[in-house]
Amino acid sequence: MLYLEKLSDENKGKNALYKQVVQSLKQAITNNQLPPGSAIPSENALSAHFNVARSVVRQALAILVEDGYILKQAGRTSVVAPRVKHRRNLQNSLSLHSQLEDKGVTLRTEVLRLEKGVFPDAVAGFYGAPDGLLLERLRYINEEPISYVQTWLPIEFNTLTQADLTNDSLHQQLHKQFNRKPEQGRNQIQIVAADKKLAAYLQVKNNSPLLQLQASYYDQHGLPMEWFTAWHREDKVVFDIAVDASLENKIQVKNFQRVLK
Repeated sequence: MLYLEKLSDENKGKNALYKQVVQSLKQAITNNQLPPGSAIPSENALSAHFNVARSVVRQALAILVEDGYILKQAGRTSVVAPRVKHRRNLQNSLSLHSQLEDKGVTLRTEVLRLEKGVFPDAVAGFYGAPDGLLLERLRYINEEPISYVQTWLPIEFNTLTQADLTNDSLHQQLHKQFNRKPEQGRNQIQIVAADKKLAAYLQVKNNSPLLQLQASYYDQHGLPMEWFTAWHREDKVVFDIAVDASLENKIQVKNFQRVLK
């Protein structure tokens, strides 16, 4: 069981033993060292591996069952549960928060930074201004990070506060406070490797594949209102994209002052 990180003597007193066992097993499952459907080692084997009592292992496994990582089967070996991926419809301008909320999924948002900043060149071209606001957020489901988002906003939104956006939707706040809502824009998807910063934020290994979504949105008045890049864990999120052969292969922008290029 080399894929399971053992409990070091140095860390044993820092956290409850069962929590450390939970973390080790979660990490192996998340990193696909224990893929979906694979058997969970026996309580005796785990007890020997971690050098803890069977009662500690039993408590850890119960938590993993409750959290949906393990399927307990009567009379059979427990296995790693199938991964549940949260779906984001990219044909819809609704935020990830709103889309998951509509499905009864609670998304927790931690605001890492909200401050004035100088726009990168592409963002400055989009807004026709040199600077505005930089918003950085981490999004969680069941206390696991699923995405890190870096958003550039126009300076007129500078009355937004971190409290406004903690565990709330940016789009809902923009509509509530400024009567602005996204109506049309462009989404661009890439698969990228996690650098050190993204790996730390999203709790994955360096160079793990991430789904990167870069988007720029105009509001109902045709004014630019949001530019963001979001990096999603590929084991937690899937993008849905509708296909319609009747649509022309270009973006049509009706009655807008600016046209996406």
